[in-house]
Amino acid sequence: MVVIAALFAAIGWAVLWRPAVTLDEQSIVVRNVFRTVTVPWAALIHVDTKYALTLVTPHQKVTALAAPAPGRHVVMWANREDVTGLPERTYDAVRSVRPGDLARSHSGQAAILVRRRWEDLVESGRLDAGVAASTPVTTVLHVPTIVGAVLLAGVALVVFVR
Repeated sequence: MVVIAALFAAIGWAVLWRPAVTLDEQSIVVRNVFRTVTVPWAALIHVDTKYALTLVTPHQKVTALAAPAPGRHVVMWANREDVTGLPERTYDAVRSVRPGDLARSHSGQAAILVRRRWEDLVESGRLDAGVAASTPVTTVLHVPTIVGAVLLAGVALVVFVR
């Protein structure tokens, strides 16, 4: 039983506390439960927030579990402050924003940071245009987490089927 508890604790940590989005000078790093994806700024072509912060590159979409879109209560209580002062790429043609872009939401906060940094890089000329398709995005699988999840499923199956 201790093994099962330890596996549940490890999976709980991997699902609830490990996911993250970090920005640095070269890239955006999205750490999810089973993989970490590094998206160089030059590979980024769009930032979406429909269901969660999603980084769009020419070859894939990377969704950040650490930055989900808001629930209905956040949207219901949104006010003018939540939609003003956002980066220009946030607004559509009629200056409206998606619920996931609200400054109070996890996806909105992450999107604001990504878009502001991206705009700074473009405006300062430190980001080359037209190289997104040839810029590689790297993915690293979290093998220990995957093995732990499989072990947990196997042990749980054996214990609970008896």
